[in-house]
Order: sequence, then structure tokens, then C-alpha cells
Amino acid sequence: MTPTAEERFWTRRAIALAGRVNLGWWLDRFNRLAVVGLLLFALAILAVRTYRGGILTLSLVGGGLAGVVLLLALLAWLLSRRQYIGLEEGLARLDDRLHLHNRLSAAHRGIGQWPGRLSGFPTAGFRWRYGQAILPTVLSLVLVVTAWYLPVQRSTPGGEMRPVEPGTWEQMEDWLATLEEENLIEENAIEEVKNRIEELRDQPEEEWFSHSSLEATDTLAETLGRQMREMAAEMATLDRNLSALKHSSHGMGEAARDRNLKEFTEALEALEGSGLALNEALRKRLQAIAPYGLGSEMLSGLSPGELRDLQEQLRKGASALGSLEGLPALGEGDSWQTGPGMGMGSGTVVDGMPRGRGGVDRGRGDAPLFYGDKEDDLGTENIEAIKNEDLSRATPGEVIGLGETEREIDKTPTGPQSGGSVLSTGQGGEAVSRETLRPEEQAVLKRYFK
Repeated sequence: MTPTAEERFWTRRAIALAGRVNLGWWLDRFNRLAVVGLLLFALAILAVRTYRGGILTLSLVGGGLAGVVLLLALLAWLLSRRQYIGLEEGLARLDDRLHLHNRLSAAHRGIGQWPGRLSGFPTAGFRWRYGQAILPTVLSLVLVVTAWYLPVQRSTPGGEMRPVEPGTWEQMEDWLATLEEENLIEENAIEEVKNRIEELRDQPEEEWFSHSSLEATDTLAETLGRQMREMAAEMATLDRNLSALKHSSHGMGEAARDRNLKEFTEALEALEGSGLALNEALRKRLQAIAPYGLGSEMLSGLSPGELRDLQEQLRKGASALGSLEGLPALGEGDSWQTGPGMGMGSGTVVDGMPRGRGGVDRGRGDAPLFYGDKEDDLGTENIEAIKNEDLSRATPGEVIGLGETEREIDKTPTGPQSGGSVLSTGQGGEAVSRETLRPEEQAVLKRYFK
């Protein structure tokens, strides 16, 4: 039987209504899956761009996005198809919405006639809410696009976290930087030490803290530190002796002058023979000095201004090297400090002159004293009492030193001696001890004892 025009009309309307309902169920499932799935896809893009940025291309991301969307669409159809409706459900919904009293369902089963067409077919109560229908998916796609164009700092193999290297290497590099800044030694000597540090650093990272590596590091640091400390001490000695020799015409004795000349020569030889090659320009300026002519201000190759500049360079170099952290200490009695009272300070010290002989034209008025086996030659036999007016830093019981002495034993024999006479008689032996009690204590005792 050929369907009538009315049957075809209502059948198309019912199928269209069922399709809209089914699409709504599918979109509901798809939006939920899209929010989660596309968010994970965006995070994956960020992770790959951060750690493997070179392998991602726009076509690869686009293909991956299309695959994810198709997979989510298929999964949404599988989860929502149980709520789908067919032709009969569509006709029943039209009967209900258009108040046709089941005429469409009855006509579909061959009972009765199909209703006539309706002009201006109504929506049958179903309208799309486009915000809820497409907004979740659109926002999820925006997240994916943002993940692709968002600037990220790529993590390259060279930027991976490396183990912390031994701090002694950095400390030695700081020492070398100070030597370069003060221009005290030759560049090739500095480069040699730097190369040795780089050899230690070029080892496999897992061997940086091995016993052999740490032992080599400590040996290099100890050697370099001792050489720098000795250089600072010798430079301070040169500066001090130059100041003393310049003022030798002010009454310095011949013995003191010879002693300063000897110290000057020894310090200069020690600098030249140091493991750190002295800067060529500084070495020539030191060799150009004629120490025996300094007292009368006769210089060989250096003007008074150049001599002052040389002393300033020596003083600054000694101070810079001496202020470095981690340098090994000198031996006992090897003092070279440049503070007050130690050769280059202010107060009674004049141009770092050494101790004098106590006269009115004396040099510095103090001298370093050290407790030890080394004898302190003060250059005088004048004994003075030591007074300390400032007791704010005095420490009771402070041990200044220890020594060995022998007692003088009095070996004169002595006979028996009297132990003395009795001065008082004893007071014991009473039958009852007598105690002095307060009135309230006596009242308590009277309760129990009568």
C-alpha cells in the first residue's frame, strides 16, 4: 500500500524529532568526555613540548587531535545509545506535545486515519540550548590550542640537574680571580692551575666525590693556598722593610739596618722562587731596587713616586690575599698581619717601620710576641711591668701557657713538734638534746608528748 502524503509528512517529523533527541543524548555524553579527554591531551602537549619539543609538529598535533575527537565521539555513542528513541517513540512524543490524542500512534498501527498536515509546524516543545550544547567542547579545544602556542622553557639534556660539585673548586677559582684582579702573578701560572681544576671537573660526575678525586682536590687546594699565603707574607715583609730602609737615616742602628736588608733580600728571593711565577713587571720593579741606597733616598731605576706605587701595590696585594677565606694558616710566629700594631696600621706605627730601640727617634713602639719555644728578640734589655687598664676582655683562669719546672725541696731535718694545748672542754654527754623550737612547733609537740 502506497503511503499517503499525510503518513509521509508525520513519519518524517517523527524521525526528525527522534534524531534531535538522540543527538542531545550523544552531546551530553560527548561534552563530558571531551572536557576530560582534551584536557589530558593539552597536558600531554605541554609535557612533550617541555621535554621533547623537537619531535612535535603542527600536523602531528592536528592528526592527534582528530584521532582523540573521533575516539571520544565513538565512546559517547556507545554510552548514550541506550537512551536513543525510534519512530514509534517519536510519534508518541508528537501526540503528546501536539495534543493529538494518540492519533499518530494509532494510524501508524493501521487504526484510523492520519491527521492532516499542520501549517507552520510547531517545535513540539524541543529547542536547542546552544550554550550548554557546544560550549564545553569549544572551551576544551581552546585549551588544546593554548597548550600548543603557550611559550614554555624547554628542558634540554644540557639543562638537566647536575650533582653539586665540590665547593673547593669554586673556592680555588675565587682565589685565582683575586690573583688576576691584583695582577700579581703570570697568566700562564693561573691558567695552569685552572687547567688542573678543569681536569678534576671533567671526570665522570659519579667520581667527583671519590677518595682519589677528593684527595687530589685537597692537595691542589693546600698547595695553592700555602703558596698564596706565603706570597702575602713575603709581600708584607717587603713593604715593611722598604718603609724601614727608607727611614734608616733617622737613627736606625747598623745591626737593625743589616737585619732589614737581610729580610728584604730573603723575601725577594722567596717571591722569585715561589711556585706561582711573579708577574714580570712587578718582578722587574722589585729587582730595580738598590736596598743599600734607600736610606739616603738613592734609588736604582725607580723614582720616589714609583717606589711609593710599588709599596702600595705590595700592601694591597698582601691585604687582598690575606683576606681570602680558606687559606691555610702560617706556622707559629710567622705573623704578617697588617692591622694596628702589626707593621702597617695607624697610631704609633710610622710607614710600617719595625720596632726601634726605645729612643725618641724610635720606630714602632710595639713588637709581636708569641708564646712558644722561639725566643722573642726585642732588641732591648729594658724590663717594664705590664699593666692592663682594660679588664673588659680579661678571662678569669685563662691559661696563657704551660711549662716544666723543678721544685726546690728543703732537705733540712726536723724533730718532733708539739701539737698544742687544749683550748676548750667538750660539751657532749647530755641525756637529752636541746633544740630551739618556735612556739607553734612546741604546741604541736605538746599534743603528743606530756
